[in-house]
Amino acid sequence: MGLFKSSPKLAQPPLPNLAIHLYNPTDKVFKPDDVVTGHISLAPIIPITPYALEVSLFGQSLIWLRTSHRKNSNSMMDYYHWRDNAPLFEVSENVLPSPSKKEESMTVYQPGQTYTFPFHFRFPAGTRNSRLGQYKQDSDERWTVTPHDLPPTFLHTDKLGDATEPDYAKIEYGVRVKLICPGIGVVQGQNLIDLTTTAPVLFQPMNRNPQHILDGPISVLRYPKTFTFQSSILTGQQPSQIGFRQAMHDRFSSTTPKVDFEAALDMPDVLASGSEFRFRASFHVLSKTDSVSHIPPIQFRVLKLDLLDFTFVRAPRDEDASTFRDGHHRSNKYDFMPPPDAPFGKYGRENEDYSERKTHLNCLPDSAAVELEEVPSYDEKKKGLEQAKSCEVWFTARVPGFTPPNFKSFAITRAYRVKVKLGVEVGGKQFVLEAESHVREMGSVPA
Repeated sequence: MGLFKSSPKLAQPPLPNLAIHLYNPTDKVFKPDDVVTGHISLAPIIPITPYALEVSLFGQSLIWLRTSHRKNSNSMMDYYHWRDNAPLFEVSENVLPSPSKKEESMTVYQPGQTYTFPFHFRFPAGTRNSRLGQYKQDSDERWTVTPHDLPPTFLHTDKLGDATEPDYAKIEYGVRVKLICPGIGVVQGQNLIDLTTTAPVLFQPMNRNPQHILDGPISVLRYPKTFTFQSSILTGQQPSQIGFRQAMHDRFSSTTPKVDFEAALDMPDVLASGSEFRFRASFHVLSKTDSVSHIPPIQFRVLKLDLLDFTFVRAPRDEDASTFRDGHHRSNKYDFMPPPDAPFGKYGRENEDYSERKTHLNCLPDSAAVELEEVPSYDEKKKGLEQAKSCEVWFTARVPGFTPPNFKSFAITRAYRVKVKLGVEVGGKQFVLEAESHVREMGSVPA
């Protein structure tokens, strides 16, 4: 016998086979008001008398960030863990049949039999939960702490993570079943935990602007820039006819024909995953000298087109986590997430993470040459025809179908911008216009 006597370990009781069978395909994407149906199968190994078989449809936001710290070069590495456990909703029911009379005892489920229990749940459109007081600043506009529309299924990881190791931020939905039965459960230390299993489901909110796909953009954002072009080419000469000496004279002479023009991009602010969108490039003459007789064709070329996605994440310091890499809780090493109603830490510590990633987009056409049309002159001094002052080109691109909708939730927010680099060539000289356009709404994949 020693000085210390350890408590006897609990023996793991035989666990029944507990499974969730969804009637919908595993890749089905649910929308608000859709119904999730299926059944639970229970196959005992020994006779059991469960109190309840609780089935629930749930949604939750989970974050685990980890930072490393060293007091000095000789000290060990400490790890701080920043976690957030934010339930979005949960609806549940006990699918075990209730005794018809109070005098009847609970049903005994025998081994060698497989019992099935159907279920169905309807997806809500939003969360009714509030997270006031759970974060450092309730008023930070990058996130919200009040009830809001449900965000889509979402996973954001560091590099190629799978959300089993930090750093990750995810929004997940699923069906969960829990068997509440005396003497049956999973051994964790000296405790017997209810047997639980989960089946994930995919969710995306409805498009709030479905007419965008059929009727074009609801609104556009305009990005103009003014340029000046001066050259003898504006008198009708061909670029091949202008030598080096003439080009230098054109550059510094005050008599060189000159045109001031505006190039502009008009970008839609509402997009949809998997859908095409159109944007416009335009050219407009602001002023020109009297010596300008002809403006050569305008060459528009999309030099770069990128979809930028921005992910904002916040998580309070998990005060119960150890300073080791695994970050297990000191109070219970089997728990990795703080309880949903954990108050914000007394030290007011919170970690914010921001990432920006880009996806290159192709567009059609990638370039186009436009000649200014001949139009009637309205100048009394000039009779006949003259060149028009404006021209434009429309380009079409497609948002990848795997792009999640934008959303703002308790601790995770996704936003988008479209970055365009446009080349406008006049008389052999290229002018560059760049714009980074805000996307007000990125809709989900059209049904």
